[in-house]
Formats: sequence, C-alpha cells, structure tokens
Amino acid sequence: MNKLINFYKKSFSGLSRDVWAIALIYLVNRCGEMVIPFMSVYLTSQLGFSKFQTGVVLFCFGLGAFAGSNIGGMLTDRIGNFKVMLISLIGAGCAFMLILEFKSFIGLSLWLMVTGIFSSMFSPAAFSAVGQWGNPANVTRGYSLLRMAINLGIAIGPALGGLVAKYHGYSWLFILDGLTCLLAAGTLTLVLQHRNTPPEVILESETPSQSPYTDKLLIAFLLLNLVNMVAFFQILFAVPVYFKEIVGLDEDFIGLFFTANGILVFLLEMPIVYVIELRNSYFRPLAIGALLIGIGYLALNLFSNPITAIVLYSLLVAIGEVFNFPLIPSLAMRRADSSNQGKYMGTVSTMFALAFLLAPIAGLPVIEYTGYSTYWLLAASCSTLSCIGLWVLKGKFDSMGR
Repeated sequence: MNKLINFYKKSFSGLSRDVWAIALIYLVNRCGEMVIPFMSVYLTSQLGFSKFQTGVVLFCFGLGAFAGSNIGGMLTDRIGNFKVMLISLIGAGCAFMLILEFKSFIGLSLWLMVTGIFSSMFSPAAFSAVGQWGNPANVTRGYSLLRMAINLGIAIGPALGGLVAKYHGYSWLFILDGLTCLLAAGTLTLVLQHRNTPPEVILESETPSQSPYTDKLLIAFLLLNLVNMVAFFQILFAVPVYFKEIVGLDEDFIGLFFTANGILVFLLEMPIVYVIELRNSYFRPLAIGALLIGIGYLALNLFSNPITAIVLYSLLVAIGEVFNFPLIPSLAMRRADSSNQGKYMGTVSTMFALAFLLAPIAGLPVIEYTGYSTYWLLAASCSTLSCIGLWVLKGKFDSMGR
C-alpha cells in the first residue's frame, strides 16, 4: 500500500505552480458547468422540445463552441493566454445566467451559440498555457492534470446540479452555473495576474509558422479522433435522456452517474498517464481507449439488467477516456513550434468542439427514428473504426512514440 501511495504521489511531482493554478481555475469552472449534462433533459421535459428540436438547439451550442475554439486559439497567440481565459470566463458566466430569458426554439438556439463561443475560448488558452508555462519533460501530465480538474468538476457539478434541478428548479441551475464561471474569473485574476503579459513578438524576417490546417498528419489524426468523440459525447446528450425515458432515473440519480464517472477518471488518469509517459508509448493506448469506449456502448445493448449495463458502460467509458483523451493534445503539441502553439491547441479544441457540434444531431434526432438499441451499435461502430484508423496511423508517428 505504501508503494502504491508513493507511486501515486510521484505521478503528480514536478508540475509547476502555474500549471496547478490553471488546474484549480479549471476545477472551479467545471464545477459550475453543471447544466451541460441536464440541458437535453431541460429542453425535452421542461420546454417540451422534440428530440429533433433538442438536437438542433444543442447543435447550435456546439456550433458556437466550434467557432469559439478557433477564436480562442487565434487570440491566444495575439493577446496572450491570461486575457483569453479571463474574457472566456466572464463572458460565459453572463451568458449562462441569461439563458433563462430565452424560451423559444430560435431564440434559445441563437443564444446558446453565443454561450458556446465564450465557453470554449478557455480551453485552447489553458492548454497552450500549460505547454508554455510548464515543464516540457512532463507536459503530458500537465494536460492530464487539467483533465483531472475537469473530471473532478464534472464529478462534483452534476451531483449538485441534479439536486438543484430536482428540488429548486432549473432556474437556479443556470444562475449557479454563471456564478461559478465568474468565481473562476476571480480566481484567475488572483493567482495568475503575474502571467498577464503579451506574447512574444515574432519578427517579420523569421520564417512564417506553419498553419495546423496544412499539417496533413495532424488533420488525419484529429479526424480519426473526431469519429470516436462523436460517439463518446453521447454521454452528455443521448445517455441522460435514455436514463430518464427508458431506465426511469430522476435528475439526482443522473447526476450521481456523472459523479461516479468523474471520480473514476479522476483517480485513474494521472497514474496511468504517468506510466504511459515513462514508456513513451502513445498511439497504442490511444487506440485501445477508443476501443474501450466502443465496447462501453455495446454493453448498453448486451445486458438486460439496466444497472449492470450502466455500471459496465461507466467503467469502460471512463477507462477508455483516460487512455485516449489526454494523449491527443500531447501528440498534437509536439508538431507545433513556439510561434503557433496557440493555433495548434486551438485546432485540437476545434476537434473537440466539432465533436460537440456533431454529437447532438448525430444522436437524439437519429434515435427518434432508429431507437436506442440500434443507435448504441452505431456508436460502438464509430469508436471501433477510430481505433482501427489510429492503429494504422501510428507508424507515421514513430518519432513521437509508438
């Protein structure tokens, strides 16, 4: 047990103070985004939207997130990480609270697009800051620490959100969501004000930096991961509605599901990534993670007992996420140079945002016509296809670790 505890402590060693500060801010921010897992339930059960309408509204949120990731990446290289993170947190805090003012299909669609823009600007700036302010020798663990903060926030937020939604209504859910974004902005100002400096100016005589969109290997890599992400993000859109409509769970139990899932990822990710970093082996666990996510969706079909299916789904998807997600920015960042790190992280964030954009319309509207059982098979097929593609691509990335 002592060896296990020491190993766990060692997996956190060597990370800079500023990286820990960014993780703290991410934790506060993600505790606040408790509304996201309940958005589809809110739209269907509270506003009476159809699954198709719900998919379109959430598509608009994803469209805003897609735009925000690109905007955040470009602004990071121009005005610096600190300013972009601050703008994102303040803007998202105000936008989440104002969601309550919109009840119509078109109005809510447009406002969620604005909310998505502000919300997603934070990620490329934060991940770029880890690459710039952290230790190059453990940058993958730096990214994992951010993801651990995200998952701990996801573990705390939905549990609170489920209780708030059930006992106090969805209005307080949006208000608390906005307030925690503003709290995160205050934390950022308090602990990282010393990093409020402009980025280094690149002289015109220097060689222009490569655009990530001309990097063919990077684009192929991100597209393969995108296929898996679209399947994975059904955990936020289709799965909560499935729990509500088919399994019969209330919002508080749905929140507890996300809590259990987030805690599992929180406990496993850093030690597993530490081992991956020591072995310098990235593509194999990346592909295995995609496969485990696919098997997780398959489990929802294979077991008639819903509790057994949900437990297996949660375990497989959580472990698959740990193996897959933190390695994506690490591999992408290795293809960037000092002048375009923000753009490369913006491209990675764009991939996540594009998955977030496509997942709602590739989920609930399809389920309305095919049913849940058929759809879980489709989701499993997407993740398996991603696994096969990544396994084929790994030979071209030998210089980055097999």
